[in-house]
This record gives sequence, C-alpha cells and structure tokens, in this order.
Amino acid sequence: MGNPKSFSYYRNRICFLSLFMIVGFSLSAQIQTITLSQCIDSVQTHSYLLNAEKLNTQSAEKNIDIRHTDYLPAISGDVGVSGNFLGADQYNFGQQWTMIHGDWSLGYLLRKTDRIARQKLVTATLMQEKIRIDGISRVTSLYMNVLQKRKQLELLDERATFLEKHRAVALSLWKAGVRTRLDVLQTEIEVSVTKEEAVRVGMAIRNSIQELSLLTGLSDSITLEKIDTGNLIASVDKKILNNMMVVENPMYKMLQSEVQTQQLQISDIEAKQWPHVVVGGGHIVDGDPTSDGNFWTIQTGITIPIYQWRKIRTEKEQVQVLSDSKNMELQDLGRELTIHVDKTLTRLEELEKMMIVSQERMKTLEESLALANLNYKAGWVTNLEYLAVQQQLTNNLIKIEAIRLEYILNLIEFYLTTNQVVRIRVMEMAN
Repeated sequence: MGNPKSFSYYRNRICFLSLFMIVGFSLSAQIQTITLSQCIDSVQTHSYLLNAEKLNTQSAEKNIDIRHTDYLPAISGDVGVSGNFLGADQYNFGQQWTMIHGDWSLGYLLRKTDRIARQKLVTATLMQEKIRIDGISRVTSLYMNVLQKRKQLELLDERATFLEKHRAVALSLWKAGVRTRLDVLQTEIEVSVTKEEAVRVGMAIRNSIQELSLLTGLSDSITLEKIDTGNLIASVDKKILNNMMVVENPMYKMLQSEVQTQQLQISDIEAKQWPHVVVGGGHIVDGDPTSDGNFWTIQTGITIPIYQWRKIRTEKEQVQVLSDSKNMELQDLGRELTIHVDKTLTRLEELEKMMIVSQERMKTLEESLALANLNYKAGWVTNLEYLAVQQQLTNNLIKIEAIRLEYILNLIEFYLTTNQVVRIRVMEMAN
C-alpha cells in the first residue's frame, strides 16, 4: 500500500470535488455566461404582466380616438311606415318616411373631454413602468443572491482544502505520538460539516438559477457574470444619493396622474350641461288624398338641459371626494417612499462602516491563524482552538462579500425606487 497520509488526503479531496460538481450543476454546465443587463432585458421580454400592461396601454390609446368622436355629431336614421284610420265613414291612408338625424354635443367639444382619455393613457403608461421595475427588482435580487452564494461555495471549497491539509498534519502528529486520535476525528467532523454546508448552498444556487431562468426565459444551464464588488462600490457617486428623487417613483407619478384624472372628470360632467344642436330631415311619402302629396322635411333646433334633479352637482361632489381621497393616498405614498429611501441610504452608510471594520478584522484573523498554526504544531493550543480561528477567518471572508453584495442590492433598491434603472446598467459597466 502507498502512504496512508497521501492516500487519505487525495481520497477526501476527490470526494469533496465530486460533491461540489453535483450540487453546483448549474455552475459546472457553463453553456453561456449571462450578465445582469441581459437578465434585465430578458425579464422585460418574458414578463406576462408587463406584456398584459402593454396591451392595456394600447387600449388606453384607442380610448383617445373614441373620445375624439364625441366632438362630432352623432348621425342616426330611421325608416318607418304608419297607417291612419279616420273611422268607418271616413277614408284611410298611410305614410312612409325616411329620415336622418344629427345630434351634436357642444359641451364635449368646448370642454375638450378627450383630456381625460389622454390622462388615463399617462396612468396606464406609468403602471407599465411600475410593473417593469418590479420585474427588474426581482431578477436583480436573484442575480445578486446567486453571486453571494457562489462566493460562499468557493470559500467553503477553500476551507475544505485547508481542512484536508490540516487533517494530514494532525494525522502525522498523531502517528508521531505528539497528538491524540481525537484531533484527527475533530478535523474529519469539520470536513463533514463543510460538505453539508456546501450541499445546502449549492441547492440554494440551483433553485435561484431555475427561478431566474423561468422569469427571463433563459436556459437554466447558465453561469452569471461576476461583479467586482469592491471596484463597483468605489465608483458610486455619493452626490446622487438623496431622497429628493422619490417624486420620480412610477407608483407616485401614477397616483399623481389619477388625481389629475379625477379633476378632469369635472369637465366631463359639466359638458352634460351644455346644449345639444339637433338637425334632421328626410322624405315623407304621404298617402292622404286631401294633401298635396309627398314632401321633404328639414328640422333644426337646440336641446337645453334645464333641470336634472341635482344630479350634476352630486356627481361633481362625488368626483371631488374621490379626488381628495386619491390626493391623501398620494401624500401617504410620498411619505412612505421618503421613509423607505432614508432607511436605504442609512443602511448604505452603515454597510460602508461595516466593510471597514470587517477588512480591519481580516488582518487580525490572518495574523491569528499564522500564530495558531505555529502554536498548534508546538502543542500550545488545542486542535479545536486552531480550527475555531480558521473558521472565524472563513466566516469573515463570507461576511465581507455578503456586506458588499448587500450594499449593491441596497444601491439598486435606491435606483429602482427613484426610477433610475439606467444607472444600474452604468453601474455594471464600472465592473
């Protein structure tokens, strides 16, 4: 047999790599590398809700044309026949007629009621924008989650490599009588725990990739383009990070549009109070033997609404109440958005400080690990103490990357809330 130490090291190393390949199938089958911008573009193409809202917007556009027709007279016609019976001793006769009528509402023309339809188109467009941003937010979160988990999996692999080397050292010391068998067993337990964590992280990556592929229409056999988080964070322009941009939020602007629509409803109601011009004419076939025969007729006049039992005033009051209600919703949303953005900006400042502390801790942990390695070989620290220092180092590396990605996620949340999607693409270019 070969050297037991060498055989055990390579055996465990091969087992871990095999497990890494199984749980990271979506990473190993690197058919295509996808960027964040590609995910953003694809989710807009494959979003059922967004496509449905585009159709609603087209419907709103058609409604403008419909309201335009209110400016023109409504033309109608009728064809009829009548019989006249003057009694048994008198004569009977019939009449037939063909008539055309026109009804023109001056109020719809003069009050320009198509403005309501135009405002509703603005609202529909803003709803479309809101749904678009919701989709971008979801895939961006998934994208960053995969990057974070993938980095965690890489660090777990590095820890497994370290543990295998340390196991070989512990095994040698045990054979030399310097350490006990317990040190070897403790290290093997840590290897097992690391493998178990790799399984959990690997499956989380796989689930996120599958969800991302369904939302974007991309294959699930993809890998995501890495983001240089350190360089990206360093390139952020801090001057644009303020809460003044909440007014650009699509939901906020949509409520503004709905308030304006309610105000325009008053013009629509008032248009009903204006007179209607009516015209008509046609040909009558008269069968009365005492008359002069068939004749043509032309009619014109004005229909004036006189009293509608307070209907118009009540409708105006109803519209005003709805307008006030929408305005209150708008004020509340503006306040909530400001609170959300302020929290996001505060979190960004907090994460910046946490990054500095974690990076400073990294230097201490690296020095501690080097000393622990020497002290373990000298017999001054226990195996558990040595493994604890190494675990702290790995955890800190994972934490640094998690803080960076959380910073980017919060930054993206700010851009999405303030409707600055273009900055996400620019941010990726800084990678």
